[in-house]
Amino acid sequence: MHFTMGIDQERLVADFMTLVSIGSPSRDEAHVAAYIRGVVEELGFTVEEDGAADDVQGNSGNLIVRVPGTNERQSTILLMAHMDTVSPGYGIQPIRLNDRITSDGKTILGADDKAAIAGLLHMLRILRMTKEPHPALEIVFTVSEEAGLLGAKALQRESLASSYGFVFDSAGPLGFIVTEGPAQAKLQAIVNGRAAHAGIAPEKGINAITIAANAISRMHLGRVDEYTTANVGRIAGGFATNIVCDRVEINAEVRSLHDEGLQRERLAMSASLEQAAQDIGGTVDLHWIDSYPAFTLPADSFLRSVVVNAMEHIDISPIFGATGGGSDANIIAGKGIPVANLALGYQQNHTLEEWISLHDLMKGAELMLEIVRECQKLECAYPTPGALGQFA
Repeated sequence: MHFTMGIDQERLVADFMTLVSIGSPSRDEAHVAAYIRGVVEELGFTVEEDGAADDVQGNSGNLIVRVPGTNERQSTILLMAHMDTVSPGYGIQPIRLNDRITSDGKTILGADDKAAIAGLLHMLRILRMTKEPHPALEIVFTVSEEAGLLGAKALQRESLASSYGFVFDSAGPLGFIVTEGPAQAKLQAIVNGRAAHAGIAPEKGINAITIAANAISRMHLGRVDEYTTANVGRIAGGFATNIVCDRVEINAEVRSLHDEGLQRERLAMSASLEQAAQDIGGTVDLHWIDSYPAFTLPADSFLRSVVVNAMEHIDISPIFGATGGGSDANIIAGKGIPVANLALGYQQNHTLEEWISLHDLMKGAELMLEIVRECQKLECAYPTPGALGQFA
């Protein structure tokens, strides 16, 4: 039997408008977490908060909503979204303009990723009202995704029973399915020179800014190749114009869909700094951090079939492609849970011009519900927990 209860647009929009109005930049998600908890508990589901707040140095942990399935022998399905936003994310005033919702232009909108939160909450309402059969669900709302996927990193694998899942957090049009996401490595570099009076004895100094500038000029930055990007995002140093600068801090990153590209550019960036320092007698301290692993949705993954079938039922055209951004999907897949990462159609995220259409907001919520229904069909075909792992 297929349940046909539709999306209540006005309720979905009201939830979304409320959610984006609650400021929740990374590490300050407590208020939006309280709103989610209130909705979920009112529906009669269980909400747990893990200990990620301490790990990320924020005021909320990840929320885990556990929804019992119709058949306890079925697998548990993971559904994910993140609660935090980028800045400026306080004082958001959502505006409904004809067929879309935008901010007032002074802040982001926060559809990334509150369109997903609103959709998942609405999906829970429908499951509760229809009482239709479905697998057990674990719905995880993470913290500090925008600060480096920190909430997902802090999420303990043993706290989840899920066999596979779906993350709703990708830029792109509604229907976009991520096939590849890059690994990222971040560089924290300290360039050391020697201070001297810039007017009286500049020849006694070694200018760290000069070293940094020479090094950066040698780096391959921007789109290095089809699979790899590199960027210097922050540089700071110096105290006054009459002092030869003796210390500069540089923050940079490399991303690549292929490990060889990541390692090649890491080595090249390090070599540029070391050579520039050596050229004029300075030194450099390099510290690389592996931020997250690459993500791949294999061509033969059953998750592709689940998503495509769900999209076909509601007239969404699937689009497969790679992305240059990282997401919680990178981390969760790295923890051993096969996941697909899907776009919900929000546009120009991370900017003051961010917006989402009412059509995509509704279709996104509908897609979540259809995915759960497809999983129910699949679980009925393979009723033993973990039986689908062979197809991941």
